[in-house]
Amino acid sequence: MSNSFSESGFDLAQVDRLLTTTRAVRKRLDFEREVADELIFECIDLAEQAPTGGNDASRRWLVIRDQSLKDQLGELYAEVGTLFINARGRLEGTGHPKEQVVNSSAYLVENFAKAPALVMCAIWGLHDNSGRPGLFDSAIPSAWSFNLALRSRGLGTAYATMLNNKSDEVADLLGIPPGVTTLVCFPVAYTLGGDFSPVSRRPASNITYFDQWGFTRERPSADGSARVQDGPGVVVEIDTDARPKAVWEHISDINMPAQFSNEFVGADWVTSGAIGPGSVFKGRNSIANVRDWETDCIVTEWIERQVFEWRITDPVKPGAIWRFEVAEQGAGSRLRFSMVIGKENNGTAPRALQDPSLENDVLFERRLIHKANMQRVVEGVKSLVDGPVNGDRQ
Repeated sequence: MSNSFSESGFDLAQVDRLLTTTRAVRKRLDFEREVADELIFECIDLAEQAPTGGNDASRRWLVIRDQSLKDQLGELYAEVGTLFINARGRLEGTGHPKEQVVNSSAYLVENFAKAPALVMCAIWGLHDNSGRPGLFDSAIPSAWSFNLALRSRGLGTAYATMLNNKSDEVADLLGIPPGVTTLVCFPVAYTLGGDFSPVSRRPASNITYFDQWGFTRERPSADGSARVQDGPGVVVEIDTDARPKAVWEHISDINMPAQFSNEFVGADWVTSGAIGPGSVFKGRNSIANVRDWETDCIVTEWIERQVFEWRITDPVKPGAIWRFEVAEQGAGSRLRFSMVIGKENNGTAPRALQDPSLENDVLFERRLIHKANMQRVVEGVKSLVDGPVNGDRQ
């Protein structure tokens, strides 16, 4: 983060701190300290400066102070939030990656009604599933600006949407007329302490694509085009109904990609021992009698049931970096398969660098081939763990 002022005069350090430390606050909400209406008005006035489609003034805010009403909303919230209470019992003390967020969510379920104020963001209009933008796009930015305004004043909240599952009951309880949609209900309170820190997120280089979905670059390009020196790569992802353990059994098998990828069909993948951190396996193949290849693959990261990464030829100057990642996604898993083209020890880099004017095009075409093959691999894994679906590749 920068400590300088931007050209527009903003203190970037303060702005960046606000943006990186505003998130869901649950267990650190101070239920004993009152929150003045004046502060809520200030935050709503700031939130109303957010962009709105067509300058349509359809947003509305509802502040619930009456304890009896808060208690009834808390009961409705708990009816939906029972899943967090149950999940907390299963995960507590296990070290599971979602243990902390489930624990704090369960805490909010049990204490939702204790917040000094519950603030609802609503909008005139009904979601008709037409896919047309405008209605909710005009409310969500305002709701998030409300979060930022609270944080800058020492207050916190959580972006709580579970009451949307009880919209009819909420409307009856609060006298909300037909034609109005409530989007989120914020439990607003001062925070216990203000020492919030940024959390671990995937870096922009992992989740930002250029020109084609899944085309990545490890480093920012100087001129916006793809360059070998910037670490161009490819990412494909797929969701499965299977748990991570079942997915891991397939992605940790070094022969698995050869079942589905045109580029590796017929390849011979061998290892002298069990695959794990630091181990080496070797690939050999002959492609249509055009060229033979043989390469060492060095395992550079191995986290059981989570990550399997290997580098081609040389771990320091790899020809390519290949990586499988599997993580829980709802009741199933999300499989991520990625690769980065190396600066040397491969056939692509010399060809791309031979003519700088064609470098972007060479990398684009090569990555299209990688993407197609990698997509076949993840779809193949899904078919193995979920079973084939009508119309899937057999």
